[in-house]
Amino acid sequence: MQDTVPRAPRGEIVPGMSSRETVPRVSVAEIAVGVALACWAAFPLVLLLLHAAALHARFTGADGLIGADGVLGADQLQYLAWIRDASTHGGLASDLFTLGPSGHVYLEPLFALSAALYRLGASLPLSYLLWKPLAVVALVASAIAWARRAFADRLAARTSSVILTLFLSTPLAALFSWTQLGGGRFRFNLYLLGDEMLAADKPWGYVPSAIALALVPASLLAVQRALEGDRARSPSRLALRARAEPVPLLLGALAALLASWLHPWQGISLVIIFCGLALVRRLRGAPALAVPAIAAGLPLLYYYVLPHVDPAWRIASRYEVIQRLPPLALLAGLGPLAAIAAFGIRRPRGDVFETLLLLWPVASLVTYFVNNSFAPHALQGLSVPLSVLMVRGWQRLRAGPLLGAVAICLATVPGLAFNARKFVVTAAGHEVQYYLTSSDAAALDWVAAHAPPGGVLAPTPFAAVIPSQTGRPVWVGHGYWSNDYPVRAREVDRLFGGRMSRTEARSFVRSTGASILVSDCGHRHALTRALGPLLASTHTFGCARVYLLRRPSPS
Repeated sequence: MQDTVPRAPRGEIVPGMSSRETVPRVSVAEIAVGVALACWAAFPLVLLLLHAAALHARFTGADGLIGADGVLGADQLQYLAWIRDASTHGGLASDLFTLGPSGHVYLEPLFALSAALYRLGASLPLSYLLWKPLAVVALVASAIAWARRAFADRLAARTSSVILTLFLSTPLAALFSWTQLGGGRFRFNLYLLGDEMLAADKPWGYVPSAIALALVPASLLAVQRALEGDRARSPSRLALRARAEPVPLLLGALAALLASWLHPWQGISLVIIFCGLALVRRLRGAPALAVPAIAAGLPLLYYYVLPHVDPAWRIASRYEVIQRLPPLALLAGLGPLAAIAAFGIRRPRGDVFETLLLLWPVASLVTYFVNNSFAPHALQGLSVPLSVLMVRGWQRLRAGPLLGAVAICLATVPGLAFNARKFVVTAAGHEVQYYLTSSDAAALDWVAAHAPPGGVLAPTPFAAVIPSQTGRPVWVGHGYWSNDYPVRAREVDRLFGGRMSRTEARSFVRSTGASILVSDCGHRHALTRALGPLLASTHTFGCARVYLLRRPSPS
């Protein structure tokens, strides 16, 4: 008997054929891409651990790339500080990078779970780094699922899409970075744009961002399935279900909620996408789309409330550390990619997935221009829709597989190579964000276990490691979370560098409200004479010192 089930063109799903029949299992090529991402994610951690062993130093747990101002390297130290603080306050964390008022108001799911692991006996770095494998698996799985939905059984196109989703960087960013062409500011803007888009770099310290990025396509695919159902039961390829399927809809809403909670910029984009989809469909299925839109909006409401109820969050929300990129940098970074992707655009004709492919880049750009906080973060995840559109565009241009392979290499390898080289150079140093000497580690261990209660005054950038290593707040330590960081960092470094008079030093120390001073091995100037009567005791640990201040007499 002749088979009555219609056969689909390659990559298409038609009535009478289940999506499971047209999409093969994960291929060897896709597994190889996943292994490559795992190796890439582990690369900085292995490098740092080996270098720490060679230095006989303690690894702090930070494995993100340090910026020119040292701030980016402190981000993971803030995560670790939140985890340590949350472990003793029921999963709620405060800001330990200020001696000012800060309540235990921050609840973040990954950090709360890490806090539970730390309280159960896991080391602080391990409690956070355990999420790295999950981030890698989530990124690979979401990239494969997205590519399978777009290209079904076309293995070459699927694999190309997965590679670009995970490893796409802006080619001009790599060119200008390697050749040092153009001005330094322009090169930095291009590099920042490329780094924001590069999904593979998110497991380098920014695990919450990586998992959030993976959850966005998971949410969109689940919502698409909820709206369209199994097309094998549809009388037409464009037919939609009268009612959304509840299970995939709820899964899509859960993924949207977690993505928004872990990385609010993804939440804003999701809300825009769901609202845009409802408008494109002329409000058909709007009640169903409201479910994931509300789920994505709830964490955004939480993040909106935080600066209004907590002084530390209010300070952090006012910093615009990463400003919007100039139009020329956006054009140079996104222009070549958009030019190829434009050839891959199809008229949606009611297809939810095709509509999502167009709405996602629009939502990212809207988020970029309307959100004033760290605007370039909105570009994270843009590689996911662009990967499909670029592969389609290249196919439409009929450039051939050889040129396609060359194009993929140009869009990925130079950016990866530059970042790898940058991390090798950075990790080879002695930055305290990564490594603590035995003396510095002993001093901080003593503060954590034996010092009386109170805040800590320490030089930068050493102060950045103190909250996570001791659980004590510091007067200054993080470029985003410490009030007036540039001014305070300059003053505290003058003190520990011995560039203050005795009168000035004593007045300054009193004004900070700190009760403990810690001087690391990078600042060997003794403060005993300068502080004189303010000191209750001094404790020496090799080249590091801890100064305990006398408690002020009750008036």
